[in-house]
Amino acid sequence: MHAQSWLINAQKVAPNAKITKSEYRTVNDLKVLCLEITGTMKGINFIYFGYYYSNQNGTVQLITYTSQNLFKSSYNDMEDFLNGLVEVTK
Repeated sequence: MHAQSWLINAQKVAPNAKITKSEYRTVNDLKVLCLEITGTMKGINFIYFGYYYSNQNGTVQLITYTSQNLFKSSYNDMEDFLNGLVEVTK
């Protein structure tokens, strides 16, 4: 997984988008890439906060977002949601 490819996708809707945080986390025994990407879309400053997970079957993007002014107050709820990511096997 490369953070740069996710940034390119974000820049399609917000040319000034940039990665402000990038780290690997272990969530429910999965190694995920955690990214925060900030930018401006239609005059609104936003933050994408998401987990990215890949294995031999494909890639999953689990993304939350909000305006920058609401991010701090929404962070715990967003992180709780993201931390629900699990791999389902048959």
